[in-house]
Amino acid sequence: MEEKRRILEMLKAGEIGVEEALALLEAVEGPKPLAKASAKLLRVRIHAQDKDKPVRVNVNLPLALAELLEKFLPEEAKLTLQGRGVNLKDLLRLVREGVPEGKLVEIEAKEEGHPVQVLVEVV
Repeated sequence: MEEKRRILEMLKAGEIGVEEALALLEAVEGPKPLAKASAKLLRVRIHAQDKDKPVRVNVNLPLALAELLEKFLPEEAKLTLQGRGVNLKDLLRLVREGVPEGKLVEIEAKEEGHPVQVLVEVV
């Protein structure tokens, strides 16, 4: 803080120019962290079986519409999430609050003897 004050006093006294003062202030503050682009999509991938027919669900939802996810999920996927202790409503609330980019849920399980894979990630 003292360095910034000295730079401003030198500027006021005419010892340095505005451009030089700006350069000195930037040097004192150090490099600014690059802003990371915020995540934009909620990606859901589900691979399961329903009555021996393969079920594949691939959903990319803008985060603003994440609460609609439940309408796209097959019942088997909802049951698998519940069975693994994943509360979908809590998960969606976290997404709305600004969860960081990356995998939120990754499950590989068997339901009624059939493999079920669920992946939920923010990208």
